[in-house]
Amino acid sequence: MSMALTDFQIASGSKPAALSSCKYKTPRDCPRVTIRLSIEDHEKLKAQADGTALSVYLRALILKQQLPKRKLRSTASVEDRQAIAQLLALLGDSRIANNLNQLAYHANIGSLPIDDETKGQINEAYDHVLFIRNTLISALGMKP
Repeated sequence: MSMALTDFQIASGSKPAALSSCKYKTPRDCPRVTIRLSIEDHEKLKAQADGTALSVYLRALILKQQLPKRKLRSTASVEDRQAIAQLLALLGDSRIANNLNQLAYHANIGSLPIDDETKGQINEAYDHVLFIRNTLISALGMKP
């Protein structure tokens, strides 16, 4: 397999910098290189790539670049992701968090007569809503 990489570097006749600085409209317009591998070599490469796309892995290997960080994908099904997105939208539309924030604000400035126990319950409810929101966002694979 290392022989194939050396052959590729010799046969390509171009410097690695020329390959990495593609000046085309889209990546699909860039020059393409095709190689044939034995089944054993292909399986070895797939194992070494460890889930990374083979084209990305081979490009990094040949050009001696560091592999880009992999984006973790959600394991939830499409139906689950749609349901989670709908729940998140309902949470945003319900204005529960806004109402709790207003209650906590008025309790803090003293315009709403509330004892310490009620104030604690409002803050606890607000924390729960934030936890639900952050959990739904992370379940969708998004950043809060």
